[in-house]
Amino acid sequence: MKTTTSILALAFILLVGCKDDTKSNKNENSQSAKIFNTSDSTTVFKGVIANAICLWPKVGLRDQPGRKNAKYLATIYYGETVQFLNEKKQADDNKEYIKLKLSDGTEGWAYEYLFAMSGKLGIVENATELYKRPDIMTFEGEKIEPIDMVVLLETEQEGWHKVVGLKKELNGWIQNTDSILTTELDVKMGILYWRAQEETGVKKYDLLENIVNNPAFKKAKLIHLVNQELFDEEGEVAVNIELYEEYELPSNKLRITAMVTNVRSEPKVDAENIVFQVKQGDVCNIIAQGSSLEEVNNNTDRWYKINYNGQEGWVFGFNTSKRRN
Repeated sequence: MKTTTSILALAFILLVGCKDDTKSNKNENSQSAKIFNTSDSTTVFKGVIANAICLWPKVGLRDQPGRKNAKYLATIYYGETVQFLNEKKQADDNKEYIKLKLSDGTEGWAYEYLFAMSGKLGIVENATELYKRPDIMTFEGEKIEPIDMVVLLETEQEGWHKVVGLKKELNGWIQNTDSILTTELDVKMGILYWRAQEETGVKKYDLLENIVNNPAFKKAKLIHLVNQELFDEEGEVAVNIELYEEYELPSNKLRITAMVTNVRSEPKVDAENIVFQVKQGDVCNIIAQGSSLEEVNNNTDRWYKINYNGQEGWVFGFNTSKRRN
């Protein structure tokens, strides 16, 4: 009888222990799916590391959240997929910033709104109806058109798929994803095409021409649409090419003439004061100019404070259309 009692007691202890372990494991799994706030107001997300897709033509990556006193590290371009390092932080400008890692290992912070999180980039092959919500009654006549770029978000609802486009100008739901091409070749061609659309004149022409001349893109399904934009039916150039060297700008603007130019937080050359970069052909608004000529790399010119797409800083005149003859 004592032996039977002992066996029953042992079985009861083992059963309770198993329940405690199961409860403990559930708690651990539950905690790992949650978020927690650190003392510096940084939100850290535990779990699977996600990707972030850039939706704006150019986004600055900085060493800390926000722009005040933040050092520029690199530029992220439209369509670029970067790694989200599971950290968010609200900066002094009351905007949410996310910590990212680029393909070359550079880590920094960027404004969250400029990215699509955990999605898949695709290019539209055939016109597809866009709905405001996953409901056929919310169609208002808008469509995503061939060669539009969209991100297919992970949000799904009974056959509906949420999509967002360049600069979030397209934002809604579609029913059919068969018209969205997601192969690497088609997507990369689409990215280059839409980067070209941000330019004008000879710069736009050069970028489009590079696409059609790239032998790899001959097999892209929508390469014919790039050709149609570049050339008319008679094979003549259809893009309005206005050579930037001959294009007269108003006195309050300048054009970047160097291939790549560093924009600095103050009018002097310092490895620590680069805030972002501009490229050849970019047109910038002049906010102010230096009071005297200075010498940089054996070239004498003055500094100009410029605004480009909402970003401000100083460029050396020698690298611009304001260059002294």
